[in-house]
Amino acid sequence: MIFFAPYKNKADADLVALVLKGDRGAFQEILTRYQNAVYGFAFSILKDAQEAEDISQEVFLRLYRTAESYRNFAALQTYLFRIARNLCIDHLRKMRPETMPDPPESVGAKTPLSQLCSAELKKQIDLILSRLPENQRAALYLRHEQGMSYREIAETLGVTLNAVESLLTRARKTFCSRFKF
Repeated sequence: MIFFAPYKNKADADLVALVLKGDRGAFQEILTRYQNAVYGFAFSILKDAQEAEDISQEVFLRLYRTAESYRNFAALQTYLFRIARNLCIDHLRKMRPETMPDPPESVGAKTPLSQLCSAELKKQIDLILSRLPENQRAALYLRHEQGMSYREIAETLGVTLNAVESLLTRARKTFCSRFKF
């Protein structure tokens, strides 16, 4: 008996058209051509042999059930990989435990934690500021708390504009080196 393989030389689109007509031999040929590739693709995403096998089976079941949705715009392998990718993503989402995000705090709301953090932060800032030389501390205060311009600070402290820039630069550098972020 001579074995005849009528599907071997058929194009993918022709095989899908035959599957639409219920031809199981055409479907078997698609399986033969792409089963290993689809499995390998699913395994590369899932890293689990059993899950990859399940996804691969589902890909071909979907093709068999919905072959009419295949349009010959893309290669059949690309179409099958797209189905596999979507199934893998759905599977991974189901496997990921659902976590509830922390509810957002309303703007300006004072929670005990935010109050504690604010108090700790203020203590840390005050400690660092107290260790700065007086002229640097004064320059920082006038600039950041009072919103004075460099010229106004220079007039208040009786120094030049260059001196104000220098005082602020050194104060910020010292502050940042001591502040624990």
